[in-house]
Amino acid sequence: MKRENKAGPVVLGYPLAPLPEFSSLELGAEISEGTKIIMDTRHHTEVHRGTVTGAVNVPGLAKSATYASWVFDPETDTGQLVILAADAAEAAAYRDHLMRVGIDEIAGFITSFEGLSMTIPPVLPQAELADHEHSMLLDLRNKTEHAAGHIPGSTQLSSGRVLWNLDQLPASSKPILTYCQSGVRNSVASSALRRRGYRVIELEGSYAGWLAHNPSTERINIS
Repeated sequence: MKRENKAGPVVLGYPLAPLPEFSSLELGAEISEGTKIIMDTRHHTEVHRGTVTGAVNVPGLAKSATYASWVFDPETDTGQLVILAADAAEAAAYRDHLMRVGIDEIAGFITSFEGLSMTIPPVLPQAELADHEHSMLLDLRNKTEHAAGHIPGSTQLSSGRVLWNLDQLPASSKPILTYCQSGVRNSVASSALRRRGYRVIELEGSYAGWLAHNPSTERINIS
């Protein structure tokens, strides 16, 4: 939002032109070059079965403005977003939400990932946590949630602030294990970090999953 504070919002003109629909043939090279960024709008459980390489996860329309502001910085990101949407109307609805937070770098939409380079985000089962080697266990919830109880040894950094506090993370080559409360915020922030080259593994089920897997374990609280 710094750009808007200094120069005012970009004048786009109304009514806005319909967003164009892209095909996988048009997008493949541009995604590889970083000039186009896929915004995967599916639930994280679907994303974990496979998503476009380099995509950012912004699940659902209701909180799309908030989540998009966590994963895309108009001040530093040079690529344009391409939204996964059912049709032009849904894509336009997403654009309206994103523009509210100063994100207007939206090139168009796509209805299918068929033909695009795909990847499966790493997810760690709860049963493997104790033996897993990582350089940081990162709690992506807010400070209040962390203070109320967290996984032992974890460091707190809110998911909405991660991209603006990369200096608090280990080198991008070192593995970071992440969690939130249920997995939604974890998927959003983790997708943004992966796009920037970080080795991120999401803890399956996040904190709620950890509590279910460790029912007799006393929560660690900060007084």
